[in-house]
Amino acid sequence: MSLNLPQVLPQVEKLGKAAADRAADLKARIPRMLQAFEEAGRESLQELTDKISRAGDRWPGAIPTQEPLHAVYPAPAHPPRLNILGADGSQIHPDRHSAALYYLINLGSILVAHGSGQAPQTASQPRLVFEESDLYGDNEGLIPSALIDGQRDVAEMAELARLAETVAGHPTLALLDNGLLLWLALQEAGHNRRQVERLLADYLQQLGRLRQTGGAVAGFVDRPRTANVIALLHLASLPRERIDEETLRANPFRGLTDRTLFTDRLASGERSARFTNASPVNQRFRDAGHAIQFFYLHCGQAGQIARVEIPEWVGDSPTLLDLVHAGILEQCRTPEGFPYPLVRAHELAVVTQIDRQALDQMLAESLLRHGLPASPSQKSVTKHWTSGRRHHRL
Repeated sequence: MSLNLPQVLPQVEKLGKAAADRAADLKARIPRMLQAFEEAGRESLQELTDKISRAGDRWPGAIPTQEPLHAVYPAPAHPPRLNILGADGSQIHPDRHSAALYYLINLGSILVAHGSGQAPQTASQPRLVFEESDLYGDNEGLIPSALIDGQRDVAEMAELARLAETVAGHPTLALLDNGLLLWLALQEAGHNRRQVERLLADYLQQLGRLRQTGGAVAGFVDRPRTANVIALLHLASLPRERIDEETLRANPFRGLTDRTLFTDRLASGERSARFTNASPVNQRFRDAGHAIQFFYLHCGQAGQIARVEIPEWVGDSPTLLDLVHAGILEQCRTPEGFPYPLVRAHELAVVTQIDRQALDQMLAESLLRHGLPASPSQKSVTKHWTSGRRHHRL
């Protein structure tokens, strides 16, 4: 055992006490947060819009839509027939200590024809990448993990678009296990900007394909930690002339989340008003006709508040918006608050340690058949020795 548990125990105790103190502090601030929400709801949309404009492009809040801030929407009726699509991906990043350089993206997907009596259609599609032109980025270094993750996100959206095209013209809801804003575009910059731009353009193109099918698409975020609406409450409490970087940083609700707010606001099956994501990346989505909105949804289980992200064209369509609301609720009934198609897609996509070992064995055998050594680096071998419980003595 390499971790000295008795030595870390006092630190664990301090962590537990700090977490309890933090929870008590946050709980004490909840009434003021709820009061601020009531006060923000009394401001006009124009007043809030003016303050958001004053806050600038880097303000990380929620932009209200035409739906009133305080609005709560009950669960709509579920259609008798609805196609539910789910896609999820996993990946193996390149390991410079392995016998050969490669990376793998494995995609799982499912089509559930709800109300048809038909068995779900499932698929698992692995893609092994090993060409030198794919392994190295524009800056000549080994491809960063973030770019591989971005390729996985694009592949998930492309798979949803492909499935949606097979059932075009019928009520359809496509689900992703994440938000819809491409995470890579939010994080990656610098030397990899050209590759990021290409992936973002491809991702937006896939969203466009999906839109053409007439179906809806939504990103499901379980146990969200975002505080965009909380940021809006603080902004709304400030006089317009006092809005600047310093006053925006002095947020009395720091540490509280939107999930905390809507746990007190939503009953089972209800959703909040829609908001537009204020992230600068959303401007690219808006330019392509896919500005991302979000709302919070009580998924039916106690305390289960999810963040649901949708393109604006879904939010502006009462029919598609109701499909998202009713469809997610129905699919959350079995896995206790999480959509079944995403659970199944993950099962199809996940690459286990046993899978990884089998793949490495296949790779070693292939290298040997072609007259190449199949040995990992000495560091890799040594780490394998020391990762177990066996002790090696000199």
